[in-house]
Amino acid sequence: MNSKTTASLIHRIASFETQYLNQRLRSIDLNSDQARAINYISSHPNSMQRDIAHYLNRQEASVTNLLKGLVRRNLIVRTIPAENERTKLLSLTQAGADLVANIQQAFTQMNGLLEEPLSDAEATKLTQLLNTIQKQVDENQD
Repeated sequence: MNSKTTASLIHRIASFETQYLNQRLRSIDLNSDQARAINYISSHPNSMQRDIAHYLNRQEASVTNLLKGLVRRNLIVRTIPAENERTKLLSLTQAGADLVANIQQAFTQMNGLLEEPLSDAEATKLTQLLNTIQKQVDENQD
């Protein structure tokens, strides 16, 4: 198998990303998905579980356990609005909000490391190309 195919290169970069982030986030006792969920909730207060599942590209059932763990650790809260008892809105506790800067720093450092060897024009073009691929992937998921 050719180790230079687009799919294999994306896989290798994604594996590096996971490994890099897990190493950086371990110091604040989070994994990549937990950090991404906290970061998402920080940017989207009162989001719902399905929003997190879509963002993480995971099934809602698997996100349930992730969120329960964050609730147990007092990093997020689930609030049930009076107008819809079946919905649970997610927000950060103060402890969760306190982690956001550290989380964002880890993602910023990782992104900087990936873009470091690229010129601004190359980084812009790469982002455009990856967005094109992502759009194709999204259209073919179901």
